[in-house]
Amino acid sequence: MKDKYLLQFKKPYSYFGNELNSIHKAHNGKIKIAFIYPNLYEIGMSSLGFKILYHLMNNMPDVVAERAFAPLPDFESYLRKNNFPLFTLESHTPIKDFDLIAFSVQTYMDYTNILNILDLSHVNIHSNKRKHPIVFAGGTSAYNPSPISDFIDFFCLGEGEYQIPKIVELFKQWDRKNKDELLQTLSEINSVYVPGISPKNNEAKANKNISIKDIVPDLNNAPTPIKPIVPSGKAVLDKANVELFRGCTRGCRFCQAGIVYRPVREKSIKQIKYEAEEILKNTGYEELTFLSLSSSDYSHLDELITLAKELIEKYHVSIAVPSLRIDKFPAALGKMIVSQRVHTITFAIEAATERLRNVINKIINEKDIFATVKTASSLGFHTIKLYFIIGLPTETEEDVIAIPDLVRRIYSYAKKHKTTQKQPSIHLSINPFMPQPNTAFQWEQFDTIDDLYRKAKIIKEGLKGKQFKVNFGNFKMNYIETILGRGDKNLSKVIETAWKNGAKMDGWEEHFALSIWESAFQRENINPDSYTSKIPLDRVLPWEHISCGISKDFLLREYKRAMEEKTTDDCRNGKCEGCGLTDFFHCPALTKK
Repeated sequence: MKDKYLLQFKKPYSYFGNELNSIHKAHNGKIKIAFIYPNLYEIGMSSLGFKILYHLMNNMPDVVAERAFAPLPDFESYLRKNNFPLFTLESHTPIKDFDLIAFSVQTYMDYTNILNILDLSHVNIHSNKRKHPIVFAGGTSAYNPSPISDFIDFFCLGEGEYQIPKIVELFKQWDRKNKDELLQTLSEINSVYVPGISPKNNEAKANKNISIKDIVPDLNNAPTPIKPIVPSGKAVLDKANVELFRGCTRGCRFCQAGIVYRPVREKSIKQIKYEAEEILKNTGYEELTFLSLSSSDYSHLDELITLAKELIEKYHVSIAVPSLRIDKFPAALGKMIVSQRVHTITFAIEAATERLRNVINKIINEKDIFATVKTASSLGFHTIKLYFIIGLPTETEEDVIAIPDLVRRIYSYAKKHKTTQKQPSIHLSINPFMPQPNTAFQWEQFDTIDDLYRKAKIIKEGLKGKQFKVNFGNFKMNYIETILGRGDKNLSKVIETAWKNGAKMDGWEEHFALSIWESAFQRENINPDSYTSKIPLDRVLPWEHISCGISKDFLLREYKRAMEEKTTDDCRNGKCEGCGLTDFFHCPALTKK
């Protein structure tokens, strides 16, 4: 389809594919991979992992990888009306003509988008009815592949930098005739899970993890795009990105990322500087973000601050350091940020009482909180953004009431220590606790929607005034997200029914409809609340045949410590807590930096 013709649709740049640094290769004789982010262009093009794997695949001489995304409604309607298949951006080749379709799935709410994209591509959605192309998926959702196992041929567990070359090599040796033979061969890769083939001999019921995630052991020598694609239109996160490190060992018991991305692996300052400078030179970006799960924990933070100042002066860019810890906020870092005329700072407190913070292993106290508020306010930050979670395990009415009480005291303290004429303001983002697979709270329940609304009302009534801005998550969407995250194979029927009834773009409030999902559960005679209820500790979980490297015994110990209101220290402080990683990988967190 000609780019000129695409101009009639909304956000036509979503389909052009001629962005700066995009890669165009001849298809002849190469393995063709359609690399798909099952959401809108502006979401997919904000994903660093998506960019890394795109460039990794295209750096392989015998591979051509081209991107595709979920289309907007007007373009989808056009494709369906004219029976045109969805195509890739780089060459506008129909997705159905590729050898492999690879989905990068970062949220359970994109499951219906996967089915919609396959259907739009004229590819059968059911893996057992599909001979070509081969469809696989990776991303954090692969740690519980059961809900979409009817649609995906195989799953990649962990970080794809080392998996993709292995998969390509085996695909090269395949005769393109017997799909089962290929899948059987792929199942021999430790980090590949093939529904119906692995686990073998019913090993999952014996509680044996047989598919183990892959990791990149050394980020300094890992493939990274120093010429990333610059989106033609505005992406959600349209800026240069450099990873500081992967993994986190703080051990927040509700956090899936802190478990599945272990172990901690840092980049050197030298490598960070090299990547930052090359990316800025090759893109023209005026903003740079240092990425990690907990930036304040970077072991060479002083050197990073110095580097940031150098980059700001040399390239006239602004630099963001997100994911800051409220118990670890050095004044030097604050000065560097505020020097760029940035007057907003964000911290995650999660719970307003020390008792509940101990339960979730958020090891901070009010002394830490108010010391950082004083530092931030005195440096010139006048907007403080705070994250809280409601519906946490063991939460009481007092814990909920404590949120507006703590926030009011934070505001008063910020006002007392401000050094500018501008009055401080507090912005709150409050989301419900969602029990996630592979966390210490994976057995816990999701609060009822009615109860969450009741708690939200308490908080809003306690924070009246223009100095407070309070935003809540969409509890109905969170309800479905929890179900999809903790689902079993039976959910495949529900997902398909919901999609057929119009569910798609479920991660977007304007498209999400709870009624569609309720009807789908009713049609399939499945009780959705069975997936949000508390799970007995001795039950075999739908994701137990998958290992993220962390042992179930460790998660059980952490759960029991949570119920006793006991904390567990960060293992980077020197003591190994026996999470299980050393059974599979060398754990650099055991060695002090």
